[in-house]
Amino acid sequence: MHDNETMSDSDRDLESNENLLNGKKPNNLNLARSSGEKCYPDIRILQDECARLKKYLYGLFIVVAAGTLILIIIMAVLFVKLSHDVAHHTHQPKVGETISKILEREELCIPCDNVRLGPSVEEDRMLNEFTRKHEPEGEQCCVETPKELLAMLELFVEKRIREEVAEGSINLPKTDGQSGMEQTPAAHLMGSVNRLDQSPVPATQFPISSWIHDADLAFTTNEVRYRHGRLVVPSTGLYYVYSQVSFLELFDDGNFRDQGSPNSLSHYIYRYNIIYPHGGEEKLIQNSITKCIGQNKQFGEFTSYLGALFHLRKSDEIYVKVSNITLIVREPKLNYFGLFKVSGSS
Repeated sequence: MHDNETMSDSDRDLESNENLLNGKKPNNLNLARSSGEKCYPDIRILQDECARLKKYLYGLFIVVAAGTLILIIIMAVLFVKLSHDVAHHTHQPKVGETISKILEREELCIPCDNVRLGPSVEEDRMLNEFTRKHEPEGEQCCVETPKELLAMLELFVEKRIREEVAEGSINLPKTDGQSGMEQTPAAHLMGSVNRLDQSPVPATQFPISSWIHDADLAFTTNEVRYRHGRLVVPSTGLYYVYSQVSFLELFDDGNFRDQGSPNSLSHYIYRYNIIYPHGGEEKLIQNSITKCIGQNKQFGEFTSYLGALFHLRKSDEIYVKVSNITLIVREPKLNYFGLFKVSGSS
């Protein structure tokens, strides 16, 4: 019996084959029964390992769930605290504090021409927000607070954008209603019924900075824009530009006019472009009227008309000047100004 148990596998296989050849039943059943008895301990060990692994997984799941819940609570607390701080903060921004300290120590000044947007009186008044100093090298605009500095930066950026548009580096978006077909840019402005005050600064030419541009018969269309009494040309090409102004001078008791009054009245059409030299202004056309007034005349009425064809550049700004703005008649149909495109690239 002992010899049979210690029999090698090759001897068992050989014996099984001989039994099959001799028609005898194999004794493998005994071997299978013996192997099954040996596997029972291995199965029990495997079941114990599976039970231990399940307990470990359950424990890991609980730890992860608890950690996630704690993380959510921490994030919620931090969010609530941050929201409260943002809504109820009282400290100044760090950048503002730094700029305030710099401006306390020294004044920041730049040439006013660097932030001047145009030649009109309204655009000149925009610079009154700063401290204006007349220096030998030119007028300087100075800021003393962060608010003034922000206003100066806004003007500087606006001027830079206008320069880029004038040079063709950027294009402004088309206005609503612009069709895909090319249409003729045109505009017609009418004289204001309000009194036009003359600048106290001594001069021989005064721009008309107020026109009716969006009421009655006045209009601007197809990308032509109205800006501080000026018409902004939307595209390069040939344009017909026209203007009429009427002057009315009253005399007391039929006496002659004041001997200090000029003997003529002048009417001009100018163009302005922020990229042009010498302040950006250029005179396009002019008309002068000699005042002929006799004795016992109660008033003098004079009308001037200008009209001509010009090659204008994109972003040119066209406007009217006169030698005496206080004499202009406050009648919209007697004073007008406009342009329309004749030909050229869009």
